[in-house]
Amino acid sequence: MIDVTKVARLALPMFSVWLMVGLQPALAQTHVKIGIVSPTFGHAPFYVAREKGFFRAEGLVGEVIVMNRDDLILQALVADSIQFSNATPAAVLLAREQGLSDLKLIAGSFNGTTYSILALPKFKNLEALKGAKLAVSSLQAGSTQILKYILKQRGLIYPRDYHLIRSGGTTLRWAALQTQQVDGAILAEPVSQIAMEKGFVNLGDAYKLVPGYQLAAVSVREGWAAKNKDLVLRFLRAFHNSLKWLHDNRAEALELLPKITTLPKAYVQSAWETYTKAIWPRDGRADPKALQLVIDLMIEDGMLKKAVKPEDVIDHSYLQESGAR
Repeated sequence: MIDVTKVARLALPMFSVWLMVGLQPALAQTHVKIGIVSPTFGHAPFYVAREKGFFRAEGLVGEVIVMNRDDLILQALVADSIQFSNATPAAVLLAREQGLSDLKLIAGSFNGTTYSILALPKFKNLEALKGAKLAVSSLQAGSTQILKYILKQRGLIYPRDYHLIRSGGTTLRWAALQTQQVDGAILAEPVSQIAMEKGFVNLGDAYKLVPGYQLAAVSVREGWAAKNKDLVLRFLRAFHNSLKWLHDNRAEALELLPKITTLPKAYVQSAWETYTKAIWPRDGRADPKALQLVIDLMIEDGMLKKAVKPEDVIDHSYLQESGAR
């Protein structure tokens, strides 16, 4: 006859072990928040890290938060409302000069720019934008810096010769241009392609006029990162694996990207080719030379009072320690 009580006593420890093992993955998940400017195609690596399970593999639940402006992203980072920001280095450099010196770039995300300057059909060239209202993300954004630099080469000086309207990310700037709230806007590919198909004119491609520019990078508060080093390393492994996956899995990427970026499938292939070739760094590293260009333009424009060395702003040690190759 089977002693039910004895079986139960033996089974209980086994059940407890099974229960603990079964619950372990759920208990290990850590929630992290990443602030971005807009849900455009270029931010796909953050969404891919979630959709392909790279965050989950590192015990993370990655929440991507669209915040429309770089200054708002950095405010949230400083307030610990988010743990990672994908803001323009220009905004980070300004914040550092204003006293937030513990902000550091730990990975590259946009190591180039696909921006183009689109305008209403009545404008025939860049010089014609004198007196125009132009949509930008924010006054400190990298795209704004690029726009001002290009127009300066054409003799147009801000704020003397044109007006900048803070409209938010690329999708919001495109909406402002479509509704003719502004005369022109600097738009990222492939939204710029869509704009041209709708009859708006392309007055200049920024990647041709201002090559090698660090448009955006992942940044953290150095003090927080030092206290949460393991979390930072796990995040960087997930992000780096997402970048590698995007470069190495063309066919699957072309199927997935329209679903997670709301970009029409017709534009995905050309966008993927552009971003994997010149924008998304496969190794995840920020480019010191590209950051130096950001610094040089900011000093020339009077935005920075003191020169800064790229190595004072970029910290590659976390990426190296994460094992990213």
